[in-house]
Amino acid sequence: MSDDSKSAQTEVEQEAETGPEAETGPEVETGPETEPARGADQPERAGGLRSWSRLTRSLAVACAVLVVALAVVVGVTVNRMNGLQTDLDAERAASADARHAQQIAVEYAVAAARIDYRNFDPWFASLRRGVADKLAGHFSTSEPALRDLLGQLQWVSTGTLVGSDISAERDGSYDVQVFVDVTTSNVQAPDGVKTTALYPITIDKGNWRITDISGGVAPLPGK
Repeated sequence: MSDDSKSAQTEVEQEAETGPEAETGPEVETGPETEPARGADQPERAGGLRSWSRLTRSLAVACAVLVVALAVVVGVTVNRMNGLQTDLDAERAASADARHAQQIAVEYAVAAARIDYRNFDPWFASLRRGVADKLAGHFSTSEPALRDLLGQLQWVSTGTLVGSDISAERDGSYDVQVFVDVTTSNVQAPDGVKTTALYPITIDKGNWRITDISGGVAPLPGK
């Protein structure tokens, strides 16, 4: 065999021995230096997770405390507002009751000052209107004497409101003072005379009836 044939045979054998691995090139060895340092990252990640977990728990606790505090503040505020509203409603109701008592007393006093001896019936009717039974009985008892006296005097009078106020509130009743300008003419003063009359009137809040008229018509000097 010639030298050229031996060389060719040797090259073929070498190619057969190397095979496909020779085509892919040399393998890249991966030693400890080329692998990712996973062991070094694990403690750091675990520590970060623990820190994040503690932060999350702290935030949750803080939020819970804040919610409770807000709930307490809102509850206290609502209770105070409800209390203020209740007080305001009570004051409004008391003010409305006082005005109602004054209105009753004013209407009664002005009507009580309106007398005409030529017809006493409207006057006596107004005296008995809106009063307690006991007071109405007093008027009925005194009616004959009043008719006789005022008839002889030929009494005519009219009343004009001057003012009124609540002098006291006690035991479910109001004491109201009503001031009325009364113009009166009679046989002793045919040209008429004006006086200011004070009507102290007590009104029961329970049924809004007049229980007392202290003094009746009480002329005040100076007018």
